[in-house]
Amino acid sequence: MNCALLIAALHDGQWAASVAALLPRLGFAPHLAAPGSALAQASAGKAGLVIAGPGAPVPPTLLEGWHAAGALCAVAVPPGKPADHGAFVARLPVPTTEAAILAMLAERHYIALPAHEAAAIPAAIAAQTLGDKGFAAELLQALVTSAQDDLAQLRAAGTELETCGSIAHRMKSSAHYVGCDSLRGLAQRMEDAARGGDAGTVMALRAVFEPTCARLVELLAALAART
Repeated sequence: MNCALLIAALHDGQWAASVAALLPRLGFAPHLAAPGSALAQASAGKAGLVIAGPGAPVPPTLLEGWHAAGALCAVAVPPGKPADHGAFVARLPVPTTEAAILAMLAERHYIALPAHEAAAIPAAIAAQTLGDKGFAAELLQALVTSAQDDLAQLRAAGTELETCGSIAHRMKSSAHYVGCDSLRGLAQRMEDAARGGDAGTVMALRAVFEPTCARLVELLAALAART
């Protein structure tokens, strides 16, 4: 999964626990860090999402470092409290809800397919097919066709929750085959929301899920063309 770093002060414990419980359902593996250690980690560039807690002292260089390393950065801001960390930093309300996180991800055009997972797709397919190149080519073409069909159906689905849930279930399987755990987690959440009749959450998820599926189709089609 894509790593999400929560920069939390000692008195941010309740906030950090609540956000950490939400993130795995959205395809993130949460990790907690104190402000000082988070600054040191920025050079590694291993997080796709960095959120500073409402009580964490955040020097400008901290989030700037993570932003430069490619992370989407946000700060959690209590009601009535001003925050100015630069245009590259998103704001999240406190309490921080799943809906608020999804809205922020969609606004920032987040794609739930981090570079390390995209780069590992060929190896994942090879592992699934035990190194058989012919079988790998057949599996890859089947995945391309399936993902293209699912994406087309998703774009035409509108608010049909049953259709959205079925597509999410199939895309979850495709993501598993190619080792894209961030997309797999997001697909599971969308499937669960659809089955639960939660139309609002399904539509919020689609704003991230659909462009991520489109990116996966592009990657798979490009691999198939080179095979």
